[in-house]
Amino acid sequence: MKTIDTDVVIVGGGAAGCYAALNLQRNGIKPLIVCKGLVGKSGASLFAGNLVISGRLLGNTEENARNTAEFLIKYHNQFLIDQDWARRCGQWIANTYYPKLEAAGLYFRRDDAGEVVTSPGKIRSVAANVQGNSGVPFMDLRRKQVIRAGIPRLEETVATALLHKSDGTVGGVFCLDIVTGETVVVAARAVILATGYSDRLHTRSTGTREMSGDGIAMAWRAGATLVNMEMQWWHTNDIAHPPSWQRMQVYPNPMLGSEKSARMVNAAGEEFFNQQRDDPLAFGPYTVQLKALARQVRAGKARYEGGYYAGFDHCDAAEVEAYTTYGKVWRQLGLRFPEQLVETAVTSHYRQGGIDVDTQTMRASVPGLYVAGGVGGHSNGLIALATYDGKVVADGVARDLPGLGAGALVGQEIEREARRLDSLRQSSGDGPTPGKVKERVRALMWDKVGVEKSEAGMRSALDEIEQIRLVLLPGMRIANTGKTANYEWLDAIDVVNMIDTCELIVHSSLERKESRGPFMRTDFPLTDNANWLTANVLKKSGNGLRFEQRKYDLPTFQPDFVTKDNLEVAW
Repeated sequence: MKTIDTDVVIVGGGAAGCYAALNLQRNGIKPLIVCKGLVGKSGASLFAGNLVISGRLLGNTEENARNTAEFLIKYHNQFLIDQDWARRCGQWIANTYYPKLEAAGLYFRRDDAGEVVTSPGKIRSVAANVQGNSGVPFMDLRRKQVIRAGIPRLEETVATALLHKSDGTVGGVFCLDIVTGETVVVAARAVILATGYSDRLHTRSTGTREMSGDGIAMAWRAGATLVNMEMQWWHTNDIAHPPSWQRMQVYPNPMLGSEKSARMVNAAGEEFFNQQRDDPLAFGPYTVQLKALARQVRAGKARYEGGYYAGFDHCDAAEVEAYTTYGKVWRQLGLRFPEQLVETAVTSHYRQGGIDVDTQTMRASVPGLYVAGGVGGHSNGLIALATYDGKVVADGVARDLPGLGAGALVGQEIEREARRLDSLRQSSGDGPTPGKVKERVRALMWDKVGVEKSEAGMRSALDEIEQIRLVLLPGMRIANTGKTANYEWLDAIDVVNMIDTCELIVHSSLERKESRGPFMRTDFPLTDNANWLTANVLKKSGNGLRFEQRKYDLPTFQPDFVTKDNLEVAW
């Protein structure tokens, strides 16, 4: 077992984790990044499609700026957001984020005249390289910045547990080097969790294989408070077949340089969603789109796993291909572009909820633990928001660090975690492999905690989760008991986190007795602003859990109704 000492350990190498590390280093604080994949090459940040223009940048009018703020608060978070944090974030994005990105060498797509190409509409965006692919060059830049700064990294290393100091504060992480099989204890004065928005917890998911609820599960076991875990976002227009292409989205957003976007057609050939007609803010209509699809599913004209179509048969091919790669996708699928439509399906995307934080500092409820980006429960995902969190958490840790000592870690926790991992590696039951158990968990979440859910289905999901925990986990069969590059072992570690996280999601979903935005309950179809315009706060209570409600302040934007059928709510 190897031990490393540092000032701050950051778990996660995406937009939030990288920017936190860079800012800590500039403040003279020693960071270390632990990344389950490769820094800048894994996780949710890679998949950022567009970069939303904030404030008065790039020709934005005052109306554009206000529309962007309204979109973030109303359409992107259904009012479950600290509006003061949103205001501070928007100001920073306009004044610092974009100017610094371009100065650092990130290329914003330009036309032949050298002007930055933007999407039209009430809310405008730009793209790095091509629309739908902005995250790759963005994270390439961040990776280069981290390497150039000499920030140490533990890559292909999974953090499996938060470790406490004797005073009860969080002071380190227990890790496993996936390639060598060596365990690593990182002792630090503060820990930042930055494990991202998206987890692969449903049969169809935008999350990659390394995203298994690790940050949520570790924080909960360490005693952290969670919030709004039920609020799950969905892509409505992802490629249905083959399954390996399920992350490939036909974006509902307006295309760069064009007033048009993809249209959606049901099994009967009827158009049921058109961006320009149906989305009042003309940007990011994920929830509006999902509600339109829900009506088609209820009418028997579509299924959440397919049976409806999207495409650009109303557009000229050159118009679409100027700043997108859709033509390439269609041709690889053997489809004529743009004449034919492609079958699409729903895919679970960002989780809006997560670890509860103080948005001024990104402190979690457990001293010594901080959060940045999508694993926090304070906002839904955009790459700019996650980056802002990296700045805020670095500032917060820098202010707190003098009061965070470098005390010894609790030895019993380290020994217990080492035994737990060894026990998983040597699991020799007669049950399914860890990979098969992961598939079972994702299937039950898709079937019983999917787009539309009810108390009966979710109670059944809890029963099934309990059976998996009591029967399947102890009986898992691992063929490879070696330590080196043992991905069966990693699957076994992942599935424990998945089960813990899924159970918390189901409990939170049962607690919120309404439908709101992408959160749809068939037994509570109304959006209820009288009782549920609140944070759904989840805390540990002995060996169990309990819920509390916390009202949101609404200084700038407020809903204009008390209760209403969620499918009739514009956002």
